[in-house]
This record gives sequence, structure tokens and C-alpha cells, in this order.
Amino acid sequence: MRIAVVGAGAVGCYYGGRLHDSYDRLGSETEVVFHLRGEHYDHCMANGIDVKSNLGDFRISADKLRACKTTEEMASGAAFDWVVCCLKSTSLDEVPELIDPLMSDNTRLLIIMNGLIEEDLITKMRERQRSKGLEGVNAKAIYGGMALICSNRLSPGQISHTYGGKLVCGVAYSQDADDDDSGKWTELDKSAILSLFEPVQSVPFEFEPNLRRGRWWKNVWNLPFSGLSCSMGGVTVDKIVTDPSLRSIAYKVINETIDIANADLKRMGCSEDEFLGKETGEEMMRHSDNMGAYRPSTMIDLLARNPMEVRFS
Repeated sequence: MRIAVVGAGAVGCYYGGRLHDSYDRLGSETEVVFHLRGEHYDHCMANGIDVKSNLGDFRISADKLRACKTTEEMASGAAFDWVVCCLKSTSLDEVPELIDPLMSDNTRLLIIMNGLIEEDLITKMRERQRSKGLEGVNAKAIYGGMALICSNRLSPGQISHTYGGKLVCGVAYSQDADDDDSGKWTELDKSAILSLFEPVQSVPFEFEPNLRRGRWWKNVWNLPFSGLSCSMGGVTVDKIVTDPSLRSIAYKVINETIDIANADLKRMGCSEDEFLGKETGEEMMRHSDNMGAYRPSTMIDLLARNPMEVRFS
């Protein structure tokens, strides 16, 4: 099996690294190839990737690391079975062209990115195909991944993982399902991604039958905590949960997000059994109480004056 990791920053290096480490420990011939750029590539090729994790540190030594500067170079070997894309959602427009050399009708694509992005992504992938005189989507299946994780890239090749790591995935598109783009999936689609992460014991994994619901589940954390962190000028999560006023505001945004999510799910034809409950808000607050001085990536982008994922929630 061959796995490509595109967007190998704090999230990509963590999940890609866990995949590499787990399959390597099994003595598997599975190959994980990272797409790295600039000084990140130079450092990692010389020194490897180091992940300091509260679940146990691990590293990919330079002699075992497989990485390329371009996706065209990555595609020079055998076809990829999986492409795991962990770019910021602000790079959504770049994704179809960037991953195109890696994709085939037998490749499964996992998008670990924030926001309700799948419909736009599939449309852009179709447009990319039409520009080449082709039809359809060049993927066996497309999955959306929601990562509840505290992971920051401290410097090239240095990843700090301080909390969480739960990964929830659902299907956005299936070549084998009856209707395109509908979120329908087959048991083969489900078993494929469960099999991919089965050896990775350090990553709590869940399959979400309704991807739209899963995206809203993650937004119940993103909107209050990334939002408050930025609106307060760059405060860490511990400041939000320990300040009575900020904690109260966080709860209000959580509850409003759940209400909006359920209205959207109702509009999509979901039954009340699929709605998010108030326990989702308590789950997210409980996680936040244990995150410590975590800096959400949106807050880091704000302080660095980088593009922010504001419109992708």
C-alpha cells in the first residue's frame, strides 16, 4: 500500500507520522510519502521528523523518511492507494491541481481540513477533470476528516502534540454509491478507511455515517474557541475556560452553533435522531478544560497575519 500525505504541517506530520510509525512497527511494506516544501523539506531530509506527543514521542529518521518537494515527483513511483490532504482550508482552490498527479480511479482521498468544504472541493475536482477533456471525479472515494487535536509545528521537522488526536471521518463521495456527491457510501468505503487506521492504536478513530453532521460536530469546538481566541487578540484556550465571562460566552456560541447545525441537518432531510445534542457542547467544553495553553491554528494565523479560515466554517 502507498499513502501520500499532502500538507505535512502540524496535523499532516502527526497523522502521517502515526501511519508511518504504526505500519513500520508491523514490518509492513506500506510506504508513506510526504509532500514537504522549502526549509521544512531541507530540514526533514537531513534530520527526519520529530513528534513530541503526550501519547508517546516518535520520530521518522532521515533514512526512513520518504518525501518530495512536488506532487509530480511523488507520482513518479507506483500509484497511490490513499492521499491524505491536511492543507489549511484557505488553500482549497489549490487542492485539485496539487493532488491531481497523485489521483486515479482507484485512489481514496481523505481530506482533514476545516469547514463544510466537500461540495466545493468535488465541484472543483470535476472542473479540473473537464479541463482535461474528462468527466467525473478521479477518486475511488472522498472522505472528510474531523481532527480533534492540539498539534503545533514549532519549527521545521519539530511537531508538538499536547492533547487529543481523535479522528472522525465520513464519506463525501463514493464511486460505487448510487448517487454522485450525495454523501452516500458503501460498506466497502467504510471498511477501507477502518482498515487504514486499524494498526494505528494511538489514534482514536470513528466512522461518521453522516459527514455533514460530523462537520458540524467539529464546528461546535472551532467556532467558539477559535473565534474567541482571535476576537480577544490571541488568547490561549486555558484563558477562555478559566475566565468566567469568556467561558460563559463560549457556552453561548456552542449552543447557538448546535441550533444552527440542527437547522441545517433538518434542511438536509436528516431525522431528529441525527441532530446534535447538548451533550456535544459538554463534550467540547470538557476537552477544552484539558487542553491547557493551546494556541488554535486560526489564532496563530491571526498573529502571523496569514490568511485565516474564517469563511470555511
